[in-house]
Amino acid sequence: MDAADRQPTGHAPAEPAAGAKADKDSDPSDDDDDDDDRAPGAAPDSWPTTYLDLETGWSSTPGNTVGLGRNNLRFLTGEKSRGFYMSAPLTIELSDRLTVYAGLDGSGSQSLGEKWSKFTPASWSVGGSAEIIEQSGFMPGVTLSASVSRPFEPIALSVFNTTWTGGVDLDYAFDADQTRGITAGVSYSRTQVSSSFVRVGPQLGGYIGAYWSPSNLFNVSAQVGVQYFGGAEAASLLHLKPVTTPYALVELEHVDDDDNRVFAMSVGFGWSPKPVVQFTISTPLYLVR
Repeated sequence: MDAADRQPTGHAPAEPAAGAKADKDSDPSDDDDDDDDRAPGAAPDSWPTTYLDLETGWSSTPGNTVGLGRNNLRFLTGEKSRGFYMSAPLTIELSDRLTVYAGLDGSGSQSLGEKWSKFTPASWSVGGSAEIIEQSGFMPGVTLSASVSRPFEPIALSVFNTTWTGGVDLDYAFDADQTRGITAGVSYSRTQVSSSFVRVGPQLGGYIGAYWSPSNLFNVSAQVGVQYFGGAEAASLLHLKPVTTPYALVELEHVDDDDNRVFAMSVGFGWSPKPVVQFTISTPLYLVR
């Protein structure tokens, strides 16, 4: 989950098979040969969990609306429209507390009475997150995240924009197994534009939420928050006033026995000032785990 979502707590490394451990203990001569504990062709234990974090989303947006959605999706619509997007960053969990990613996203849209536009790659992004403080007593866990993204095509007249985003997320679990807890976070984005005639204001966001695991294989989370867009100007051609968008998000996640995500789906609602709806499906494609 991203800045608007609960940060992942990481995945525990797979435990060695019981039989393999017993064989090693019974023969002291094998103590220095870690490779004997793995089946032929198995990946080394040091390889981190690596996957394509594939997300597919659909949104419905009213006219004359600035939408501030998940994954830093920001768009302006002149009339009522529907949108479809996909993102697939290659994600590497270097440890239980450090994750990095880099990838692409693409989108297509349909305005009222028009055909769907061609689905095309939209931008690239690079980022990561790190848990810098573990939960201790009444002190929640603290995770920092940062990313940079840039579109492949100029927004207009050879003008490109680069967006820098940073966030802080807090996670407080009520039990040692982290089956119940509360979250909160803030984020800040700044867009640099390659033209002195165009100005894009900062974007701020904040949320509070909670999560619950009814079983070892399912997690449920919910959030409510507010996102602020500082407006934009393009000489005398465009003038967007600042806007504040409240939103709510609910997510259902299915995980395996090692707490790796198998499937997740979420639905979000925003108001700016009319309702904006966004539905997302996450299906990670694991390369190593």
